[in-house]
Amino acid sequence: MLHVDKLNASCSDAGTGTAAQPYCTIQAAADDVQPGQTVEIAATGYYTSYDEQVTVRSGTPGEPVTFRGVPARGEREVLIGTPWSMVDPRTVPHGFLIAGVHDVTVTGVLLSTPQEGVLVRDSQRIVLDSNTVEDAGEVPPVDGVPAFPADAPGIRLTGATADVTVSRNRVHSSGTVGIAVEAGAARTVVTTNQVVSSGTHGVLVTDAPGTVVTSNTVSQNCQAGIVLAGNSSGSTIKNNILNEDYTSCAVGPQFAELVVSAGSTAGTVADYNTVHPWTGKAAYSWGGTVQSPAEFKALGQGGHDNAVDPRLGFANGDQYAHTAVVGLTDAADESAPGQLSTDINGRPRANHPGIADTGTGTGYSDRGATEIQDPIGASVSGYAHAEPGYPLRAVVQGSYNPGWSSAGVTLDFGDGSAPIASPGLPVTHDYPAAGTYTVTLTATSTQGLVRKSTATLTISKVGSVVAGFSVGQQDRSVPTVSFTDQSSSPWPVSRYVINFGDGTPAVVSNGPTPPALTHTYEVGRTYTVSETVYDDHGRSASSSAQSYVVGPQPGTPVTGYFGGPTTQVGLFDNGRWAVSYQKVTAQASYNTSFGNPGDVPVVGRWEMGGAPAQLGVYRPSSATFALQLGNGSVVTVPFGEPGDIPVPGYWDNNGHHQLAIYRPSEALLAVRHDNGSVTTLRFGSPGDLPVVGDWDGVGHAQFGIFRPGAAAGAVNTFALRHDNGSVSTAAYGEKGDLPVVGDWSWKNRTTFGIYRPSSRTFALSNAYAQQADMVFKITN
Repeated sequence: MLHVDKLNASCSDAGTGTAAQPYCTIQAAADDVQPGQTVEIAATGYYTSYDEQVTVRSGTPGEPVTFRGVPARGEREVLIGTPWSMVDPRTVPHGFLIAGVHDVTVTGVLLSTPQEGVLVRDSQRIVLDSNTVEDAGEVPPVDGVPAFPADAPGIRLTGATADVTVSRNRVHSSGTVGIAVEAGAARTVVTTNQVVSSGTHGVLVTDAPGTVVTSNTVSQNCQAGIVLAGNSSGSTIKNNILNEDYTSCAVGPQFAELVVSAGSTAGTVADYNTVHPWTGKAAYSWGGTVQSPAEFKALGQGGHDNAVDPRLGFANGDQYAHTAVVGLTDAADESAPGQLSTDINGRPRANHPGIADTGTGTGYSDRGATEIQDPIGASVSGYAHAEPGYPLRAVVQGSYNPGWSSAGVTLDFGDGSAPIASPGLPVTHDYPAAGTYTVTLTATSTQGLVRKSTATLTISKVGSVVAGFSVGQQDRSVPTVSFTDQSSSPWPVSRYVINFGDGTPAVVSNGPTPPALTHTYEVGRTYTVSETVYDDHGRSASSSAQSYVVGPQPGTPVTGYFGGPTTQVGLFDNGRWAVSYQKVTAQASYNTSFGNPGDVPVVGRWEMGGAPAQLGVYRPSSATFALQLGNGSVVTVPFGEPGDIPVPGYWDNNGHHQLAIYRPSEALLAVRHDNGSVTTLRFGSPGDLPVVGDWDGVGHAQFGIFRPGAAAGAVNTFALRHDNGSVSTAAYGEKGDLPVVGDWSWKNRTTFGIYRPSSRTFALSNAYAQQADMVFKITN
C-alpha cells in the first residue's frame, strides 16, 4: 500500500510512500504504484485539496491499481480539483485522466474540475465507485476568458472503452451531462448513482450498445433524465427513479424523462422504473415518438413502471433519498443487470413491513440509488451524578427507535449487572466501585438488525468520611453548650458517637440523621468535645474541639485597680461590667459596658501612662484581644487559638501589661512581648485554670494555676510558681468555685480568692495580711 498526505510535514515525492513518510502528491504515487496495490489518499483537513490532474497506469486482471480516499473522519473528504485554490484551472482540467490503461479502480474521492471529473478513454476494466463529482465540467473564466472552449460532463466514457462500472457515485451540478457514455464504449454498467442538477441530461448514452443503466436516482436535470441516443441498442434501463427533470433551467429541445432513440430501441428493455415528470412534461419518448405510460406499456415496455412521486429529500443520511412509497419501495427487479446488493451508502436491502413486496427475487429491493432502511436506532450518553449517600451514581440518558418491528431494547451498564430491558431513559445507576465503564444501548429488530450505541462513563473514587462539628454557648446565662454536627460522608452516615469530655457517658445516635444536642456542664472549665462518625460502608473518622470556658451567669469575676490602692472585684455579664469598690455586700460602685456576649473579660494597663485598670475582652472564637485605650479607641490583637484563656500581666515589668494566653489542653502559657517575640512555659495539667499575680512582691507577673476540686465538696488548690521555680500550694474553696487574685489589703503583693457562682459570693483570702477573709456579694 502506498500513502499520500500532502499535509504531513514528512511527506516527500522522492520517498516510497510509507505511512511515516507519505507522498505529497497523488501523481507521485500513481507513477510508482504496481498492480494489486492501493494508493490511500489522506484528508487531514476539512477538505484536503490536491490541485492536480492524476494520470494513471495499468493494473492487471484481478489485481487492479486502486486509488482510495481515506478521510481522517467521516466529515472530511479528499478533494481533487481547483474550485477554491489559486492554481490556474487550465493546469488541472480533470481529476483523473484514465487513458489507454486497464484494471483501475477509483473510490472515495471528491472531484471538482473545470472539465470532466473523470475522463475514461480507450481503457478497460475500470471501476468508478462511491465518489462525489460536484460542479465538474463548468468552465471558469481566466482573465475574463473561458479556460476551456465548452462545458463538459461530470463523468465521461469514450473511445475504445469496455467493461467500465460507474457505481454509487454522487454526480451533482455537472456542466453538461452528468454521466456520458459515448461511441466506442462497450459493456458499460451505470448503477446506483445519484445524478442531479446536470446542465443538460442526467445520463446520456450515445452509440454504445449493451449499456446497462440500473437503480439510479436521476432528478432535476435541465433536460431528459436518461437518454439512449444514436445506436445504443440492446441496453437495459431498470429500477431507476426519474424525477422532475426539465426544471426551470431547461435548455434546448424538450423531450421526455426517458428518451430512447429509434436506433436504440432494438433489444432494449425499460421496466421497473418510476418516472415522475415535471408538471406538463412527457414521461417517455420511444423511437422518436412521445409516449404516454399506457402507450409505452402497449409497446411491451414499462410493464411495471409507475409515476408515483418519490418525494426526494433528506432521509436515511442521504440528501436525495426517496420516502417509503408503494410502487417504489420494495418494488425493484433484483434480476436486473447491474443490480447491487447494497445501496449508494453501502447499506443492505431492507424489507419494509408496511409495504407489500412487488419486486422480483426477494421482492423487497427499492428502486433508485437509496434503500429505505429500518429506522431502528439507539443513542446513549451519560455522566457521573454523585448525590448525598450515592457517591457512585451515574445518569444514563439517550433515546432509541424501535424501528419497523422491534425485538427488544436493552441497556447494559458495563459493570457486570444484568442489562435492563426497555429502559425508561434517563435512568440512574449505582456502580459498585470507581472506574471507567462502557454503557451500551442495544436495539434489535425482528429482521435481525442490531443497532448499538456506547458511551464511556468515569466514576470517581469515593471521598473520605469527615467528622466535624461546632459547639457553642447560645445563652451565657446558663452553662449549656449546643452541639451541631457538620460531618459528611459520600455514603450515608450510620452512627454518631459524641463525648462531651466531662466524664458523662458518650451519646450514641444511630441512623443517617445527625443528632441535635445540648449539654450542661459544671461551671468554670474548658472541655474537649470529641465525635466519631461511622458510615454504612464501615469507614470512620474522628474530630475534637474545645468548648469555650463555661461559667454560670450572671457574671464572670473580674479584678483590677479600678479605684484606690487595693484590688477591687466585679462581674462581667454579656458586655456589662459591675465593680464594687468596697469589699462588703453592696450595690456596684462602678457600671459600664464594653464587649459582647461570649467575650471573656480582661483588665490591665494597655498603654504607658494609662489607667491601671483599662478594660478589654478576649474573643475565644477568633482568638483576638480587643483593648479599650484611654482615648476611647479600641485596638485588636490576634493571639492564641480558639479555646485559649487570656492571662495578661506585668510580664516585662516595664509599666504596662503584656498579652498572654493559657492553653488548658496543653497546660501551656504563652507570653507575647512588646517586640513581638513569644516565650512559653508549661505548668499545670490539662483542665487547670490559670492565675496571674505578683506572689512575691517583686514588681512583675508570676504564674500559677487553679485546680478545681475533683468532686462535689472537694477542696480547690492554688499552685503558685515563684521566680526560682519553686511552687507553693494552698487549698481554698470547693469544686464549682472560680479563682480570683489580687492585693486585697494593700500589701504590695498578690494573694487569692474565689467567686462562688451558685450564691454570687466572693471569698477573698486575707491570711497574707493576717486578717479575716473578706466574704461578700455584689447585688447588681
